[in-house]
Amino acid sequence: MPWLWSSPTLTGNAKAGPSTPLQPIETAPPASESSAGPSSKRVDEAPSPAAQQARSVSATASAAPGSAPARYERLLKDEETYQAKQFPSFEEVPGCMQLFDEFMMCYALVPQLRSFYRRGEFHDCSWKFRDFKYCLSLKSEPEDRRVELWTKRRAEWWATRRFEGSSEDVWDVREKPPANFPPVYTEEEADVKIVT
Repeated sequence: MPWLWSSPTLTGNAKAGPSTPLQPIETAPPASESSAGPSSKRVDEAPSPAAQQARSVSATASAAPGSAPARYERLLKDEETYQAKQFPSFEEVPGCMQLFDEFMMCYALVPQLRSFYRRGEFHDCSWKFRDFKYCLSLKSEPEDRRVELWTKRRAEWWATRRFEGSSEDVWDVREKPPANFPPVYTEEEADVKIVT
């Protein structure tokens, strides 16, 4: 059932009929794999998709004025601290079967309909499948190393999400409270405001 976790990108006219079938776009492999062939990287050497995305975001943001890479590094450090508290031991790290169950529940009818109702598109659950595959790749690691790698992966994911923002983010986080808030009124001003 490959349609569950991936779908090819298609080109062609949106009104294409049976006489003009849609063709998948051919994509070139990444430069590292095309020149050297598939490499056998260790789990701790392979960057997670969240880390790759964060690097691309920080690379594009470094050209812009400001300190976006420094902000991302600060977010990453905050998330690593938080995730280390959330997963202090091996028992708190989710198991592969739990991750697989979450992946399958993501494709259930009710969550997909809710996503379609709220956002106008079906929910993409591929990141849950990547988490499941990552868990399988950690099976050969010792328990303490698995906790460390899982914590780092979740910290990168959350730092990237916080850095990029979300469509549900409405408010900006304040670093300091606004000046003169709450406003201080004298008794005379308070009486005038109540009367009017």
